[in-house]
Amino acid sequence: MVYSFQPTSIEGGINVIQQYANQAVLKANTTVSADLTLLQPTQNGAFTLHIEASSTPSKNGISTLIQDSNADAGSSLNNKEQGRIQVSELNYRHDINSQLNITLGLVDATSFLDGSEIMNDENHNFISASLVNNPVIDFPDYVLGSAIDWQITQEISTRLFVSSTHGIADNNSRNYASLFEMNEDNKGLFSAIEFQYKSDNFFINTGAWLHNGKHEALDNYQNLIQKNNLSNYGGYLTSGYLYKDHQLEARFGIANPEVSSAAQFFSIAYQLNTVNGNIGIGYTETLFSERLPIAQQPAQTVETYWNVPINQNWHITPSLQWFKHPVYDAENIQIDSSVFTANVRLRYEF
Repeated sequence: MVYSFQPTSIEGGINVIQQYANQAVLKANTTVSADLTLLQPTQNGAFTLHIEASSTPSKNGISTLIQDSNADAGSSLNNKEQGRIQVSELNYRHDINSQLNITLGLVDATSFLDGSEIMNDENHNFISASLVNNPVIDFPDYVLGSAIDWQITQEISTRLFVSSTHGIADNNSRNYASLFEMNEDNKGLFSAIEFQYKSDNFFINTGAWLHNGKHEALDNYQNLIQKNNLSNYGGYLTSGYLYKDHQLEARFGIANPEVSSAAQFFSIAYQLNTVNGNIGIGYTETLFSERLPIAQQPAQTVETYWNVPINQNWHITPSLQWFKHPVYDAENIQIDSSVFTANVRLRYEF
């Protein structure tokens, strides 16, 4: 067989998000991020390069103080919490045959596990972090890892993912050399297995994961014998249904309540696809471990948006968020139990 060269595929975009809150202590902020992805096909697979940049988050801004408010903010920061340009992904996918492939290199675990159609894309849909990924999964950041994909039948597939527990942002130095330091006390392996069923209008993903890096027990404060060498683990399920212009999705997850502050999670989202853009609304609820030193009320988030295409390259998305008992730094600020925000995202993509 003669291999015909395929040109590099290039795509990317820039997000500018402006946020306002109904409480004076939460300062309005503007966040900027940019992505560039290059895909180079080969005879038996493809190389992927993903370059990312983000602005420096405002210290007193909404995106910094309310953890769930902006999944796009601060995605590439140095060890001084300043924005930078970084290589976030650099990997190679090798196609063993038409049903089996393996990916190796610097990867994003969230792009391999617990995927969905409308609750995985902060560029076009929700910006709330809990409506982009599952907060109870102990995901590493961009990390050295591998994934094996097996397409069992046309509708059924499975995936095995294995990586270090510490990606770029999980190391204090936030440099690439730290990715290769495997002997640090708290480091270990993050592994997950997922099964997927997908038809033309329905999908369901279910999986289990293990983070065996050293974790401390949340109730160590009341134990005479300290437990400092525990693992985190859990399971998840995500499902979606498409009917004409209507999309409905739900996501569920659990984690080890002995070490994970967030022990259970549920979300549901709906999107209406129209010629004038996509309209969406989503709800999430996170339940916290009973072993925390101070009991924490369930955190709830609601977001609604309207993603409007201006032309082929530009989109504008106004959105509203409501947070009930959000997670924030209570030692430095005090906010009401309910927070409302109004946001506008402007996106250019090519």
